[in-house]
Amino acid sequence: MKINVDDLQELPSHRLSLEFNEELDVTDAVKPVVGELVVTFGATGMRLVGNVKTLLKLSCQACLRPYFQPLSVDVEELFVPTGSMEAEFEKGAPRDRELHGDDFYEELPADGIVDISDVVYQAVTLASPVFSRCGEECPGPPKPEASGTGGLSGGNSASGKDERPIDPRWKNLKSLFPNEE
Repeated sequence: MKINVDDLQELPSHRLSLEFNEELDVTDAVKPVVGELVVTFGATGMRLVGNVKTLLKLSCQACLRPYFQPLSVDVEELFVPTGSMEAEFEKGAPRDRELHGDDFYEELPADGIVDISDVVYQAVTLASPVFSRCGEECPGPPKPEASGTGGLSGGNSASGKDERPIDPRWKNLKSLFPNEE
């Protein structure tokens, strides 16, 4: 979905409401990204504001089970005319100051066409969880099977002693605790 800034300026209110519904190439998304967006044009440039939602299928990084997680993202992006950034520095705006929400913006493309789908894609990708856990009831990492011989289960015999040979890289550690098994 693309918006031409010239078309937006020609609207009586310089405002356009959009119903966003697109299949974006967002990792783990199983449903289209849907939502309502409002695009306005004013003295500072073009502003895109709204909320989009989708459903993600993630794998829990603790128990490794798949689960679904809804994702709701508030989108707010400001596009300023080309050259506005340089003009601000020429006015003597201090470079060492606290940043606010309106300090983050992008330049309007030279052709005047803004790709709304790309803005939404970036917002959803940045809002996707980096670490995923299925919830408070997560059972945790899978437990090794207790088969009795080799593998991850250990090699305990009926006497309770581990009969597996010690890895040669760990043999020197046994000298630290000579009285323990």
